Amino acid sequence: MTAPVPGRAAPRLNIGDAVHDGWQAFCRSPGAFVLFALLLWGLQVLFQLLQARIGTPNTGLSANPLDWLLALVGVVGSLASYFWGTIGMVRGALMGLDRGRPRFADLIRWDSGAIARLFWASLLLGALLLAALAAIMVVVGGPLGFLAALADARAGDLAPGLQLVILLLAVLLLLLVGFWLVGLIYLSVNQQFQAQISLREQLGPWATLRRSRALVDPHWPLLLLLVIVEGLLSLLGVLACFVGFFVAWPVVVCVSTAAYRQLLVLEAAQPPLPEANPTP
Repeated sequence: MTAPVPGRAAPRLNIGDAVHDGWQAFCRSPGAFVLFALLLWGLQVLFQLLQARIGTPNTGLSANPLDWLLALVGVVGSLASYFWGTIGMVRGALMGLDRGRPRFADLIRWDSGAIARLFWASLLLGALLLAALAAIMVVVGGPLGFLAALADARAGDLAPGLQLVILLLAVLLLLLVGFWLVGLIYLSVNQQFQAQISLREQLGPWATLRRSRALVDPHWPLLLLLVIVEGLLSLLGVLACFVGFFVAWPVVVCVSTAAYRQLLVLEAAQPPLPEANPTP
């Protein structure tokens, strides 16, 4: 891609190219990708079984300390395998996009630095979302719950002013939760390249979030469409007797990584901002 020409529309993400390039990257080593996806799925099933050892509130929680220890191992193992698998898939996708043929050994290679960067960036994003939701519930949901309990204790016999306050708080709570959900959707698209940035650019957690936002924001509507396309690909994989999911999963990662590579090219093609003239 080249820099935009004056009088023409600025270059933008091409979803068709991302899907094509991602599929080609997968096809350069489909066996390794599918085998790795099967391994990751098997590990997740195993760790879920370990977590189930503690029981459920309905069936009763286990009193055996060993069951709780195994459940903890299951939680840690599930998280570790997820981040390890994500980094491995992205590594293979990058190799495939460079016309290489990633081997199974390339996918399973442990990269503690990239895994840690992705973990901390994901943890930071989750903490920010939970903190925002908790603030809404404490500031608005708390008083609303107190007034609702008071109204219930008095069988609804409250002064008209308090009833109006309850109504206003309920409306405000719905609006704020709605805004939070909109923010969740925005960030789900905005932060979809955390794994690629963690592996390739090696930034800290906060810098990773800012970097993903800087890449995505100029093309956010197109990347929302790309997320929908990837969701449809995953759904088709599940519907294909579930076996197709082990193909769709790495294909989606390859497509997403191809889009990330496009954004890097587009970013590099942008002309530099003009320098301000020094004040005489």
